Amino acid sequence: MKKLFMLTALAASLSFATSEPHAHDGGFLSIAMGMGYQSIDFVVEEWQEETDNKAGLATDIDVKLGGNVSYNTLLHLTLAGTTKTGTTDYDREYEDIRVNMSLLGLGVTHYFENNIFITGSCGISQFHANSDVAVFSAVVKNRATKDINTGFGFQVGGGKEWWVSDNWGIGASAALLYGFASNLKDTKESSLGITLRFSATYN
Repeated sequence: MKKLFMLTALAASLSFATSEPHAHDGGFLSIAMGMGYQSIDFVVEEWQEETDNKAGLATDIDVKLGGNVSYNTLLHLTLAGTTKTGTTDYDREYEDIRVNMSLLGLGVTHYFENNIFITGSCGISQFHANSDVAVFSAVVKNRATKDINTGFGFQVGGGKEWWVSDNWGIGASAALLYGFASNLKDTKESSLGITLRFSATYN
């Protein structure tokens, strides 16, 4: 997977200089933020046997970087995350923790007529339960730690964009982000987020 990440980033850097106006044919960068609903079952300890659940309003961020691979079709790296808003008063040794799930993976976005698009990504999911959660840990470990567990996740979505210059567009979309992981006790964490986003895209 590391080689695929490197090839995708290289393709993006080489294609930014060759993009035509109002066309999905070169380098691709999309930054989106939004809000929605998240239900997350999480643990805060390596050997916790049962998950805790929080559900409600959540914030969402999504970044895609890649390039064109065929007409109106783009391959990209995806970094996305959904975080439950506010803090959670925890009744053990933890107080005021934040919980989120993030995704780092590969994805494909395809544009139809009138700049309507669909997108999908899959890769590594991470669950964080701490006083200050990161978007994604720089070091992905193959075992659980005290407040970061890794597993598998995916994202699907769709929306529409409008050109505001030769290469920049703004848009609105809806997305579903799901992932799961387990701790050292094999307790299953999971998260489902459904969000509405506003985005800025360079193509």
